[in-house]
Amino acid sequence: MARRPLPNAPGLLTGDSTALSRRTLLRGGATAATAGALGTLLAACGSSSSSSASSPGSASASASGTAAASLGSLTFQLGWIAGAGYSGSFIADSYGYYTKHGVDVTIRPGGPSVSGMPLLISNKVQVAISDPETVSSAISEGGDVKIIAAGYQVNPACIMSLATNPITTPADLKGKTIGVGASDDSEWYAFLKVNGISKGDLTTVPASFDTTPLEAGKWDGYLAFLNNEPPQFEAKGIKTAVLRFADYGMPSYNDVYTVTSASLADATTRKQLVAFLAGDIQGWTQAIKDPELGARLVVDDYGKSNGYTLKGQIYASEATNAVAVSADTKAHGIMHISAAGIAGTIKTLALTGVTASTGMFDTTVWPEAYALAQQS
Repeated sequence: MARRPLPNAPGLLTGDSTALSRRTLLRGGATAATAGALGTLLAACGSSSSSSASSPGSASASASGTAAASLGSLTFQLGWIAGAGYSGSFIADSYGYYTKHGVDVTIRPGGPSVSGMPLLISNKVQVAISDPETVSSAISEGGDVKIIAAGYQVNPACIMSLATNPITTPADLKGKTIGVGASDDSEWYAFLKVNGISKGDLTTVPASFDTTPLEAGKWDGYLAFLNNEPPQFEAKGIKTAVLRFADYGMPSYNDVYTVTSASLADATTRKQLVAFLAGDIQGWTQAIKDPELGARLVVDDYGKSNGYTLKGQIYASEATNAVAVSADTKAHGIMHISAAGIAGTIKTLALTGVTASTGMFDTTVWPEAYALAQQS
């Protein structure tokens, strides 16, 4: 349920097994957020992410019309380093969508030593990208936070296999060898259980972020994220097949936009959040229309120091867009959160042993933001 490093992140294409799982990072951050270690973690996070992504928004704002009256500034914490997984936000910044709605947004990249929940709870940032499991953990430990929108409408967890030996249904797993990271165990075994597959029907082997054993044919499948490892293989010319958890009993939102309840209750900060989300809705709408637009912004500006290739980022953008779009977003609008989507997320969390409730979500901000975005 929690996130991995974003597509085409440094180290992944080279099979660097030292790359850290964002499931581990965010879980650790959420736990520390309400324990005595909060202050220490916040200090570490602050020192490691003080610089924001470069912002050409001021130069581009004129292209999007006259800016609204100023609502002040807001800091937006990404879940990982700048990459195609955030291209919609980079478009919003670069093309002046935020400033048009009157809010000055600083985009703050994440990384291995950055956890969004403690930064959000301590009001060092006003919006943080997270995942439902981490948000639920933070709430259970006393954090008063809410999810106001969902970037990923489709659970990105999948079993990736080579197209020459495809695994596309749960039944195909029988007799196969599947690489699974330790931090993904709970989701993996929940997936098997909900689909009537016993652990003895296949072989599960420990895995890191090194996908070489799959590429070499030593494994038949690998527990991946739809917008992470598959586009990496695609960029290398390797065709893959995927078995999506979302299609077989485990639907869930991910890359959720999280804020504090206090910010929602304050009239001034609530207006900022509505304006920010309206800009992001516009940015992601453009990213989905033109995957290359966001990819170029990442390679040329926001993620320039990360050593990306345009080809890799285009593949990553396309794969990210695929999990950002659903029947619900086609009917209602990008980043929408629905009663059915919330119920599916809570159900999937429960399958992995995580207790959550509808109170984790606030569905009042998105309609205001979407209406504002539609006015532009």
